[in-house]
Amino acid sequence: MSTEASKLNMAMQLTSAEAKWLQPFEVTDPFNDDLRLSGYLCQKPDHRYGALALLEVDGTSVPQLVLGTPKLHYPFDRAGTFRFPAVRRIHLYEKLDGTNVLAYRYHDRAGVWHLSYKLRLSPVLRNSKWGEFLDLWQEMLRQHPALPQLVEANDCHVSFELYGGRNTHLIIYETHLAVAALFGVRRHGSVAPPHQLELLGVPAAPLVGELAADEDPVGKYAQLRAELERRNRQTEDDKLTGTEGLVWYVEQPNGAITLFKCKPESVEEMHWATSINKPAVLMTCWNLLETQDEITYDTLLPLLLEEYSAEEIEHFREHIEACLAEVRETLAFREHVLEEYGAVGRSILTHKAEVMRALSARFARAEMKKVYSIIMRYSG
Repeated sequence: MSTEASKLNMAMQLTSAEAKWLQPFEVTDPFNDDLRLSGYLCQKPDHRYGALALLEVDGTSVPQLVLGTPKLHYPFDRAGTFRFPAVRRIHLYEKLDGTNVLAYRYHDRAGVWHLSYKLRLSPVLRNSKWGEFLDLWQEMLRQHPALPQLVEANDCHVSFELYGGRNTHLIIYETHLAVAALFGVRRHGSVAPPHQLELLGVPAAPLVGELAADEDPVGKYAQLRAELERRNRQTEDDKLTGTEGLVWYVEQPNGAITLFKCKPESVEEMHWATSINKPAVLMTCWNLLETQDEITYDTLLPLLLEEYSAEEIEHFREHIEACLAEVRETLAFREHVLEEYGAVGRSILTHKAEVMRALSARFARAEMKKVYSIIMRYSG
């Protein structure tokens, strides 16, 4: 067996995933003197989503499994049938809309443990063309000095959300940049909700309610989904003010925790009865940009295959290409706006009238509200 084949076989053993879900990686760790890490990243859309089969640390074989932020699912299938497990209690936390960052540990050949941070589908944190995720995270580490202690304090990996105006996805937040602890991920993949963690002063996602065992989860789910939808408002640049939704931490009688997402219709990526659709594809495009500088059909395909069959995707191919073109056009316009703003040479915070007057000669009148929003959101 070749060396590469044996490595892939080891990764399959560590993750218990088929080869089709495993993507090779070789990176340097910016939090540990650029130690070289290599192995395979798992894209299986379950508790192994984003998991690392870390095979080598600085060129030395040290096979180990790093479990991370699991794939969240809805509590119903495509036919609309709810499948809640037995319930002891349900904690409802706000679902924040930003970039997921996992704090995790790995060890080298000498048994020394190293703390690092990763994106959902990247083994380490990195800056990209569309987001300075590494730099933003460094700011949060300075703002919350206790944050690196949470992994050891809780003896598990910890999932965070990096969100705010400087890292906008769909929801517009008043805060410029913030971090929130979401949950812990124990060695075998079980989840520890925020209320079970030692947070050491680091903020957590807001707890918005609880449900007891005797309450109807299906009826409450529909009620809350409608309430969330009423709160959301669309902005001029196709974003939303309000909330992305809720995460349900369903505690079963044996203490196991199952996570479900609950999103209002204006946010939900997919309408289960109609299969693949434009909002779902657009959301996937934006998610891909966390780890890719350019988006193409080929790079988008693995993410779409997590939710849809190859036949569904191929049938929708023309619309997927249109979505890719729309996202590229949006990104190009953003780059153009920020380039023109930089050329003005004045800050919009101190010379708003002068800046907007100068830019009005370079953009159509109908574009000016969008121009202003982009500058305020992305110019820092």
